[in-house]
Amino acid sequence: MRSQHSGTFSVPVRLLFIGVAAVFLTLGLRALASILIPILFSLFATLIFAPLIHILQKRGIHPAVSVSLVILLFLLIMAGIGLIVVSAILQFNEMIPGYQSQFIDMTDSFTPYIASMESFSPGSVIRDIGLFLLASMAAIFMGAVNAVTTIGLIIITTAFLLIDAVGISRRVEREVEEHFVLAVKIRSLGLQVIDYVVIRTETNLVMGAGTAIVLLIAGVDFAILWGFLAFLLGYIPYIGIMIAIIPPAIIAFLQYGPLGALIIVVVILIINVLSDNVLFPSLAGRGLELSPSVVFLSLAYWGFVFGPAGAILSTPLTMVIRIILASSEETHWIGELLGETKKR
Repeated sequence: MRSQHSGTFSVPVRLLFIGVAAVFLTLGLRALASILIPILFSLFATLIFAPLIHILQKRGIHPAVSVSLVILLFLLIMAGIGLIVVSAILQFNEMIPGYQSQFIDMTDSFTPYIASMESFSPGSVIRDIGLFLLASMAAIFMGAVNAVTTIGLIIITTAFLLIDAVGISRRVEREVEEHFVLAVKIRSLGLQVIDYVVIRTETNLVMGAGTAIVLLIAGVDFAILWGFLAFLLGYIPYIGIMIAIIPPAIIAFLQYGPLGALIIVVVILIINVLSDNVLFPSLAGRGLELSPSVVFLSLAYWGFVFGPAGAILSTPLTMVIRIILASSEETHWIGELLGETKKR
């Protein structure tokens, strides 16, 4: 006797199909990374600034005027950040040779106090690592300056998305008004992602500003640049702040020695701990609704697909996928697996 479900695929076969589809989707996304990255950054920039349009409209400002004011604010912020960061990067690149020679002199002064074997010298290894990090910092920063075309595309795309932000939301609501459940799911998806992006941005602003202030008080070179780096890398869970600490730690080491650098690193870490473990949870309420292991694995996956940009966008992208999976009866169980474990 044949089962009434004999026409459907078994669970292992379905999982195999899902796995194959995921592989092809990953390869396709990676091949289209140069196109998708500006679009994704534009979408998330729109999520950050679009709520301002609604706030202005609620205060009686005409929609066209409110959109124009928000776009102007966005352009001013991007222009200001661009001028400050690019000028600092160019100055830093010019000072790299001086930093390298200074680092060599400092490590050479410590070498006599470090035990070394016949074929291995810890002092030379430390010096080589430091020089490599300085050279890598210069290469990365100059690559950021050369990415002007991509940044310009992000700015233009975001501006157009902000112009159409109100119209899109109204059209979506009109299209799904006859499907109440679908409308609720779309609204829930949008609100959760917007909440995360906005709150994460606010938390990163506090962390970046605190880092810059500490470095300015300490007199560390390019404090504003390192503060902006802490703000940007704050979007990368777990390892972002560790990466952001490396450049100012090296500069502080050159200026004030090991003890001074250690004190500055500890203060920056305290700011990060307070921002991530006190400020962010208090603003986010229930949190990400993603398990820590999923957050870490998503960081590795999106970093593989989109590179550093994917690492920055990994959490919101995973949130979108989880909400989409959880909204369907067939894939609801996958969404639950990605979710945070509920405490009893």
